[in-house]
Amino acid sequence: MDELGPNTISAVVAVRNEEAVIERCLRSMLGVVAEIIVVHDGEPEDRTVEIAEQLGARVFVRPQSGIPEAHTAWAYGQARGQWLLNLDGDEFLSEELRAGLPALVARSDVDAYELLWKQWDGERYFTEDGPFKLVLLRRSATRMLGIPHAIEQVDGRIERSPLQLEHRPLYNNFSLAAMSRKWRHWSGIQANLYTSDFRAIEKFNWRGEERWPWKRRIANRLSPVLFLPYALATVAQNLWRERDYYTWRQNLRFATWQGLYAGLVQLQVAKRVYGRS
Repeated sequence: MDELGPNTISAVVAVRNEEAVIERCLRSMLGVVAEIIVVHDGEPEDRTVEIAEQLGARVFVRPQSGIPEAHTAWAYGQARGQWLLNLDGDEFLSEELRAGLPALVARSDVDAYELLWKQWDGERYFTEDGPFKLVLLRRSATRMLGIPHAIEQVDGRIERSPLQLEHRPLYNNFSLAAMSRKWRHWSGIQANLYTSDFRAIEKFNWRGEERWPWKRRIANRLSPVLFLPYALATVAQNLWRERDYYTWRQNLRFATWQGLYAGLVQLQVAKRVYGRS
């Protein structure tokens, strides 16, 4: 595969039926990135693919998996730029980020950037100074495992940038109804993957063993008794990590949701591990 040259960016967008927001996302990158790769999760049921093709994206339709991470890891392998820019369909570049991207990727002393990723409730941003999201990565320094909520592993220096990646879903992403719907969807998929053959998981630049790490194997085996400690540890971790970005009420609320989700995944794992014994 021919590479596109120094300091070039390949944008990757994994989507499913996002016609309402995909044009906003892709147009924000035109003239800034060298190529846009759009991967659709399963056969489209709306105009997402058509819009992406009209805007010049390289479009792939892959078998439906229900999660974007597997498609993202695969798409990284198709990218030809030196840098990877990973966006969701409801995200787009701010004008400041558009202007600042060339300077970011021109630096040789940084291998990835976390960008400002304010939180949106469907009508307004309710945070100002964070959180930050890892989305801009040097391709040669990046590894990824295609499982839900996977964060890329970077062999090198990661720097935090105040340039904002806009994230504006057309609904309140933090409502109990939205979170519950996502929990039911993602937790089952994540549990299925955790109890499947590691060799079948989509990967990019993976250099480790071709089996689940020992921590995951132990967590699977002890899942009936670990689900509560796992949930509590997740709450504590999120409370500490996000303490500077939310009010204490918001932080407690979001950390509790993350903990409940983590516990639910472990319960789903226990059902699969011991339900088939």
